[in-house]
Amino acid sequence: MLLIAAGNTTTGGGEKHVADLMRSLPLAGFDVALACPHGGDLGGLARGLGVPVCNVPIDCGFSPARVRAVRAAISAAAPDVVHAHGSRAAAFARLADAHAARRVVYTVHGIHVDKAGSTARRIVFTGIEQLLRPRTARFVTVCEADAAKGARLCVLSAARTTTIHNGIELPPRAAPAGRFRAELGVGAHVPLVLSVGRFHEQKDQETLLRAWRIVVGSHPDAVLAIVGAGGLAGRLRELAAADCTSGSVRLVRPRAALAEAYVDADAFALSSRWEGLPYVLLEAMAYGLPVASTNVDGIPEAVVDGVTGVLVPPEDPIALGRALEGLLSDPARRRRMGEAGRERVTAEFSLDQMIARITQVYRELMELRPPALASAGDSLQNSGRLGPSSESGMKDGMRQSSTSACGILPPSSLGRSEHEQGCLRRGTHTDRTDP
Repeated sequence: MLLIAAGNTTTGGGEKHVADLMRSLPLAGFDVALACPHGGDLGGLARGLGVPVCNVPIDCGFSPARVRAVRAAISAAAPDVVHAHGSRAAAFARLADAHAARRVVYTVHGIHVDKAGSTARRIVFTGIEQLLRPRTARFVTVCEADAAKGARLCVLSAARTTTIHNGIELPPRAAPAGRFRAELGVGAHVPLVLSVGRFHEQKDQETLLRAWRIVVGSHPDAVLAIVGAGGLAGRLRELAAADCTSGSVRLVRPRAALAEAYVDADAFALSSRWEGLPYVLLEAMAYGLPVASTNVDGIPEAVVDGVTGVLVPPEDPIALGRALEGLLSDPARRRRMGEAGRERVTAEFSLDQMIARITQVYRELMELRPPALASAGDSLQNSGRLGPSSESGMKDGMRQSSTSACGILPPSSLGRSEHEQGCLRRGTHTDRTDP
């Protein structure tokens, strides 16, 4: 099993998903390797788990050398399944793997090709997805809304698409409280609303800040903590200052562990224009927080309006402000919604359920693979060149990748880029790991 991710940090939803797979798949009987860009904490986590890692430079633009680097990683691992996460990783995997149509699984963590950027950009990226669609063995969407949207845009094949909701480990009911409030300088009885997301047009924190005017009108001591980072940070600070709400708004640096923030918050807010199925919503519900969120894409598949939270139209600050105001004004309602949310996550969105359904996709795909491809993969594993969760096994596989065990590429076509040669020599990763 080779997982391919274009990101290198576990703070993003797609990369968190990959991290959960690395932890869980070996327990389900699968050998796992990872290909991802260097730096960040995703590769470091993999090495800590004993998962072989090869760094591939796919966190930037397309080039033939980068495709060759991915091809070398696939050849070295000789996997039964190549599982790519996100559009960039999937594009590289499908271009690099000669057997892509038989073994590449593409998990779509939200379909955004029709949303972001200029009209020309949308047309180009939609066209690329359509061209690569036949080179995909299976599609996995994290919500039914994306399955429908993908079929409508012709970027997915409905017959080869499975929806598997994101799943999380349930937190303990009792957790230390007060640390996040202390960090913010907020008292124990001050109403605290939490929001988490990168500072990007998708998350639309500008609407959230405009909604906050309504909240502080009736709850002047309330505090809004937005955990994130990004290019719009300056704009958000300016907007908060112009609205005279800056004293009640905290922009908080992102962190991998959000438990202390969830424990201390009274409600959770999300103002996104588009989404897949956000992990932060599931986590907030699991910690017993009522949710005020925009009603877009996969969000209503998790948040039941009026039961576990309040759903509002996107880009509507008045509706979002009133939803938050209503939650802060009614502690009993908050408690009911929070408990209902935790029960819903427990029943419908557990990590165990997600892993079981993903491994079923793998097994179905492996049953369909041609005998030649199956015997090549079995031969490699039986030879010991890729042992279970063994980085040395991947090193050996890389050293011998010119034998083309899976028939992926002939010896003469191995990449010649400096990065790829270094990866083949070292067998795993660059020496640098960013904090």
